[in-house]
Amino acid sequence: MACRGGGGPGQFPSAVLSRVSPGSLSTCRTHTHNICMVSDFFYPNMGGVESHIYQLSQCLIERGHKVIIVTHAYGNRKGIRYLTNGLKVYYLPLKVMYNQSTATTLFHSLPLLRVRLLGALEHKDVRNVLVQGHIFLNTSLTEAFCMAIVEAASCGLQVVSTRVGGIPEVLPENLIILCEPSVKSLCEGLEKAISQLKSGALPAPEDIHNIVKTFYTWRNVAERTEKVSDGGEGEAVLPMDRRLDRLISHCGPVTGYIFALLAVVNFLFLVFLRWVTPDSVIDVAIDATGPDGAWTPRYPPSKKEGKNNAMSKTR
Repeated sequence: MACRGGGGPGQFPSAVLSRVSPGSLSTCRTHTHNICMVSDFFYPNMGGVESHIYQLSQCLIERGHKVIIVTHAYGNRKGIRYLTNGLKVYYLPLKVMYNQSTATTLFHSLPLLRVRLLGALEHKDVRNVLVQGHIFLNTSLTEAFCMAIVEAASCGLQVVSTRVGGIPEVLPENLIILCEPSVKSLCEGLEKAISQLKSGALPAPEDIHNIVKTFYTWRNVAERTEKVSDGGEGEAVLPMDRRLDRLISHCGPVTGYIFALLAVVNFLFLVFLRWVTPDSVIDVAIDATGPDGAWTPRYPPSKKEGKNNAMSKTR
């Protein structure tokens, strides 16, 4: 196993995704991780989230990690399936409530049901829709990365977005107008974008595209995901009593006890499920990815590597 260069013990890497040039990060590492990605939205459904999870998983597998994906069943696609490079996908038999969302995701998406949408778009049609406009407005109240604003900027649109989550780290200041999550602030941001558009102060769409296409690569995203996993590897798993104490102390005198009660109910439910269906009667799927995965290629050392090893031994 190759070793990671730089960085002393106790120096945890930043979880912020920054823009770098391709190849600026080391591909050496000291640890491999077991990574589980959970999402309602995955193939055969098509969209930005689905593509993001798939591409990132492939890059993490390429770097030697074990990756699985957990989603809900899509029609007859149930159980365990394997995709490219042994990527294992668990299609759970969960009830879909609306637009490929299970109950939990649907409750968080209820405000969207009051908005008139274009409907689902094929990925190949996204560009043709975006280029019809000049300004892209994103009004998210919570957001981790927001692939949509990267796609919009790549199509040459001026982005106006709420300043939430990781959005301020996604695009440089000259390509995005950040607003507070309020009607007044968003209106001011839109007026500023319209004024810049009328005055000709905005860069040409092709210039914006040429800038944005250099910001990210999936391999760079995978390396940063790997660093976040490295940073959390040494954290201890809290016992149940300490988890309940943390919920009560961090979530308030009323809601804290409510969340603690729900956590206890969930824990007892999991114990019940394990009693009904013990581990011994569950088929164990093969490990396809990771350093010991069944599909992980084993390359013999090259002549050059053998020569270098021989030289190091003689020294």
